[in-house]
Amino acid sequence: MTTRPTIDLGKLLESNPLNWFYWTIFLNTCMVMFIEGYDMQVASYAAPAIIKAWHLDKAYFAPVFGFGLLGNLLGGTALGHLGDRLGRKKVIIGGALLFGAFTLMAAYATSVTGLVILRFLAGIGIGASIPAAIALTVEYAPGQRRATTISLLYLGYTIGGTLGGFAAARLIPLFGWPVVFQVGGIIPIVLAIVVALTLPESVRFLVLKGDRPQQALAILSKLRVSLPYGDASDLVIAEEVHHGFPVKHLFTNGRAVITVLLWIAFASSLLGHYFLTSWLPTILAGAAVPLTYAIIAGALLQGGGGVGGLLICWLSDKRGILYIGAAFCLAAPLIVLFPNLRGSVLLLLSFFVGFFLVGGQIGLNSIAGTMYPTDIRSTGVGWALGIGRIGSILGPVLGGILISRHVPIQTVFLYTSFVVFGCAIAIFILWISVRPATPVYRTEGTIAP
Repeated sequence: MTTRPTIDLGKLLESNPLNWFYWTIFLNTCMVMFIEGYDMQVASYAAPAIIKAWHLDKAYFAPVFGFGLLGNLLGGTALGHLGDRLGRKKVIIGGALLFGAFTLMAAYATSVTGLVILRFLAGIGIGASIPAAIALTVEYAPGQRRATTISLLYLGYTIGGTLGGFAAARLIPLFGWPVVFQVGGIIPIVLAIVVALTLPESVRFLVLKGDRPQQALAILSKLRVSLPYGDASDLVIAEEVHHGFPVKHLFTNGRAVITVLLWIAFASSLLGHYFLTSWLPTILAGAAVPLTYAIIAGALLQGGGGVGGLLICWLSDKRGILYIGAAFCLAAPLIVLFPNLRGSVLLLLSFFVGFFLVGGQIGLNSIAGTMYPTDIRSTGVGWALGIGRIGSILGPVLGGILISRHVPIQTVFLYTSFVVFGCAIAIFILWISVRPATPVYRTEGTIAP
């Protein structure tokens, strides 16, 4: 009996030169992240205008931020595993349709309660689709460039948040606050149709599942992957394969310490991040900073993160995660300066805080995206982002509580800097704790041409 030779798909993809089809995949997922970045920030950009139009106290708007992020948490934790079960593409499309529809409905909200519910439901869609988009992109990227690839992916996310701020500063005075929700609702629905027609499923996922061989081979053909033995061979994924409840495997085979430290780092990082992205425009506008300047400061926070993420993830690919911790160390003291600056210097500070804080967060995403094997990657990313949303919920809510109690703004920013420094400590402990190890893999996910 003749044994058919097997080929490790992972090695084929990592050594294969990038071609136009890979960049089509990357462009699709980058566009998904772009509009998700816009939709995540849209409420904070509209907040000053809504507060004024509805005659609200600033603190009364906190649930709009908090419940949107709670939906994101539930989407990442409760639905993130669907990307490992149903496929990355289906979850990306479903999530885009979900957050697009409810963001569009938010344009017609007439009360804070209605806006809270709609932001919660939109958050579920965003929380589900981001882990799937990260997983799919990572599974086509060369191994030595994965962190940098994720940084480029999140560049789309931060550009979406940045351009959303500039668009809001221009459009809200002309058309009112609903326009930013209308834009944020229509675009993802259109994008979901484009993704359905042009984005392939993860070929690693297809080979691991083993039930769609012709689809996997068609994708490899477009990627111009040459099989060494032609059709007389079987493709395999030489990785661990886990059975049963996927979340428990985030704590097996030496991953428990990594997972816990990642969760701590995500929660503390996103607490500081979302306090700033949610409240910075409103706080500045209330401190006699012109509204346009306040909104642009929030946008530059995101823009700085896109640039910082590229550099920090490039250094991480070359030198390790120590540089990610250093980024948070540099962000912490800069945050304290916000209440003391005005004009162009304030905008410059906002850019550099984003460079280190939001850029460092992109670095954390790259760790989560590359830490876990294929069959639990979407679960691992989803839970890291989901647990991180605890911090992102607490950031706006605690900010609202402190503001309502008239805590000095300088003190509020000082507390935020302490939290960001705590994230740096978690990353440094992770860097010290992790030791290079060669996992024992079982070769599964065989697929015959």
